[in-house]
Amino acid sequence: MKKEKTLAIMAAGLGSRFGGLKQLHYITANNYSIIDFSIYDAIKAGFNTIVFIVREDILKDFKIRYEKQLNPDITIKFVIQDIKSIPNPYKAKCKRKKPWGTGHALLMLKDVVTNNFALINADDFYGRTAFKMMHDALFASGAANTNFLLGYDLKNTLSNSGSVSRGECIVDNNNCLVSIHERTEIEKQKSGVITYTDIKNTDVVLTPETIVSMNFWGFSPKILEIALHRFNYFLESSETNDNAEFYITTIVDYTIKNKLMPFKMLPTSSQWYGITYKDDINAISANISQLIQQYIYPEKLW
Repeated sequence: MKKEKTLAIMAAGLGSRFGGLKQLHYITANNYSIIDFSIYDAIKAGFNTIVFIVREDILKDFKIRYEKQLNPDITIKFVIQDIKSIPNPYKAKCKRKKPWGTGHALLMLKDVVTNNFALINADDFYGRTAFKMMHDALFASGAANTNFLLGYDLKNTLSNSGSVSRGECIVDNNNCLVSIHERTEIEKQKSGVITYTDIKNTDVVLTPETIVSMNFWGFSPKILEIALHRFNYFLESSETNDNAEFYITTIVDYTIKNKLMPFKMLPTSSQWYGITYKDDINAISANISQLIQQYIYPEKLW
């Protein structure tokens, strides 16, 4: 039996700022989306199992596109992220209409993942080097209880179309993660200064070289136990709050501060490409031909 080397893809987002199903939006003339390039790069790096975290209403779309299209050697799985996927004590009070964000998406893997695994966003282009770095780190001997994240320079992750959210990473001299904080409303001002909005609604300056997470994680399965524990804690006060978000960064920061497991940052100077807004498609389309040549993608990915 082959050892599962899993890449999980968070694809359940509502795409409210985009205005549609951006996860499968075509960015090339031959009808490939960003997620297709991520799957191709992951398989080339050595991953052999793909788990799609999706909503019930888009499950059929994903099954049609991927269930029988990839090489038979690649295992395909689907898990549903929805508001029913919460511990029983909270279901009776829950009137929320959307899932609780990235931390909730991570938790959906608890019944399907048993080995180390990687986790990414569906709508971000990370580059082949990133997948190779993560694969080799995750499945090296001695990595059983170590977690990883790809660290990007903030200046390489901004959108020209509006503000974005990022996890600001603080690392030590050994590139071990010391803390991570979710920053929202990050954007470059007309002056060129990059700021985010804090809880007091004040603009705080970030340097262009600030290391941020783009939700490219490498996890030990032990993280799922911690995620469940923190989700229960989160629901105690937030299960009826329609705007509350349960972030992966919340789980990671708790894990680090309580010294439950270490996180190693894998630095990359790669330029990020992603779709947050409709207008981002123009930037992606303008760069995709260059990326295809740079990474030597075939005309048909599969």
